[in-house]
Amino acid sequence: MPRLVMYFLALALPVLPPLLQGAEPGPREPLALEPLATATNGTAPETTANPSASPASLVPTAATGPAPAGNRYDILSKMITPLAGVLLGGSQASDRALTLRATVDQVGGRLPQAIKGASLKALIQYPGRIRVEAPVLGETLTVCRNGSQVWAIPGSKIQFLLGQFQQKPRPQPKNGAPIQLPFTAQQAVLLPALFQLERTEEVAEIAGSPCRVISGGLIPEVGKAVKAQDFSSKLWICSDYTPKRIDIRRSDFAMSFLIGELSYAPEFPDSTWQPPQGATDVYKCDAAQLEQILYVLMNSLQMTAEDKPWLNEAPPTAALPKDPGAALGPMR
Repeated sequence: MPRLVMYFLALALPVLPPLLQGAEPGPREPLALEPLATATNGTAPETTANPSASPASLVPTAATGPAPAGNRYDILSKMITPLAGVLLGGSQASDRALTLRATVDQVGGRLPQAIKGASLKALIQYPGRIRVEAPVLGETLTVCRNGSQVWAIPGSKIQFLLGQFQQKPRPQPKNGAPIQLPFTAQQAVLLPALFQLERTEEVAEIAGSPCRVISGGLIPEVGKAVKAQDFSSKLWICSDYTPKRIDIRRSDFAMSFLIGELSYAPEFPDSTWQPPQGATDVYKCDAAQLEQILYVLMNSLQMTAEDKPWLNEAPPTAALPKDPGAALGPMR
């Protein structure tokens, strides 16, 4: 996936890039990301996570207030601005920390069905701090960057996964951004201008929260430049300008997330970025290795001990079918 598109998605879901970057061609099946009825056409169905696959705490919580009204680009900008403040710093927002809880709702195309229903939690703070917790191989794995250092538990399982995946990202030096982004905080405010958003006033409900539905893709010039003309996305944005559902689609995959929580704070306690007291099985490395560890974590979501997620990696020379997206339904 071109980096521009991938990192726009990072603004919508900060731990998504390692998952999409690591996905490889595999079995395909039809996927129609389920549309929601508009609020003006009656009561819309509530969209929640599969309770058998994710904790009840990850069901999206209702936000008070009506859905955002007005210019769709302004609404998108108001969603991006606080995210950019945490991911990039800058003066656009005062909060420097966020909590994210999300559930994978639907997947299709080259993304493995095993991750459907997987849940994760991320704590992110500028500068240079991110902590991700997710279910892998039957237990919760935790990966944390604290400035120039990274730790992960259980360390033996992290080392095992690092040894199995062959196409891990290369180590990269780190700056103050919690994860690597190819633009500055000042440039982030211009991101909405890169997208061609549909002219609609659609409102739909997610778990009791009225949401403005905003969808579209990259403007043709940008799409062509980054070879992502097939990229499209759909956001359900509630009254506090946080997303409740995110659908993304390209010709060879489609994916839908439910956002249980996206909240902001000035900072987290220092203990957030330290291993639990008494932990002995801890993997430690420098921050340059962060993308590698997130790669194996995100590509192993909700796998059992019998699964071998690294076998989904295609040889470097493998090519996609001529029409890998034929089984996918249209973006709605």
